[in-house]
Amino acid sequence: METDTAKPRLPLLQRIHWKADKVILILVVFLTAISVVMVYSMRGQVVLNHLKHLLFGYAGMFLVYHIDYRKAGAFAPFLLGVAILLLVLTMLSQAVRGVTIFGRDVQTFYIIGFLIIFYISNYIARQLHNHGEISQPNVRYLFVLLTLFCGGIATMNMSTAIILFITGLVLFFVGGFRMKDIAGLVGIVSAVLIVAMIVAVNLSDDKKANFGRMATFINRLEYYITKDNTNGYGDQMILARAAIARSGFNPAGPGKGVIKNRLPEKETDYAFASLFEETGIVVGLAILFAYLIIFYRARKIAKEATGTFGRLLAFGIGFWFTCQALVHIGVNCELLPTTGQTLPFISSGGASLFVSGCAIGMLLNIGKVSNEESQKENPMSYFGR
Repeated sequence: METDTAKPRLPLLQRIHWKADKVILILVVFLTAISVVMVYSMRGQVVLNHLKHLLFGYAGMFLVYHIDYRKAGAFAPFLLGVAILLLVLTMLSQAVRGVTIFGRDVQTFYIIGFLIIFYISNYIARQLHNHGEISQPNVRYLFVLLTLFCGGIATMNMSTAIILFITGLVLFFVGGFRMKDIAGLVGIVSAVLIVAMIVAVNLSDDKKANFGRMATFINRLEYYITKDNTNGYGDQMILARAAIARSGFNPAGPGKGVIKNRLPEKETDYAFASLFEETGIVVGLAILFAYLIIFYRARKIAKEATGTFGRLLAFGIGFWFTCQALVHIGVNCELLPTTGQTLPFISSGGASLFVSGCAIGMLLNIGKVSNEESQKENPMSYFGR
């Protein structure tokens, strides 16, 4: 009689070692699937180009997922240098919101934002590891660095600058900065910004034109405050709100939207309103909750991360990513002044999709590293044993 020496087969769940956050992956696939439907209904065969951008974003996500974020932290000073170079090139470039590479305009603000979040997270973690606290010179250095980057970005894209600035402040808070230090520095910047905005809004149209892209933001802010659309700067907000109001529980259906055809940047800056007109409130709420769940999962990954660097980086990425989405949706619903913020994984665009993929890839990597570390102590802990 032969003896069966084969090893007993483990249940499927125990044989598959999930190293990435399944929920985040599912939500990313959900958002990109909606993106494909949206772009096809708006631009037809142009969706093929959008699919290439999506594949580029997925490639970035899986590439970064396989790079240990702790080892990548050694290159943080170099990445800061890259961010500085990109900012300078962008400010000198004739392209809108980016630089021209091989005849194509590439948006650099998302790349810069991602690199700054990575650097700040790494810097705070190193200071806490080496000295056990954040000194006043460290606080001032990081705040000045963040303010300079956001100030440069603000000259071309105010909403991106504000989102990055708020994300930086959140990282300061999570990193253990004293509230009175943060409040004092923010108070100074806020006072200067408010005075500058008041002066700018009261300038004549000829003088506003000297501010370039800032002039557009000033005029849109003025419309948002006064609702005076004499110069037409509120057209986009009016159309976006009309597209959302037209739909509700009785959407037009994919490809049957009407107001979307008059919306400028309908597949980028006003993707949510265009989608809402054709898919209705159910899909609109599903998109909103998808981003909120991603933030919740990012917060969970941050809590379980091994070390301060992973904790700060995971929380920073989750907050930054979700904040972009909420600002986009808020603008489309006229809850915020018009800005040029895209909807992550839904709006078309090569650079934004690639950076979104890289950011999610790094978030997944942090979770994977945490799982691997916990399994070393208790190999079955990941399965609840």
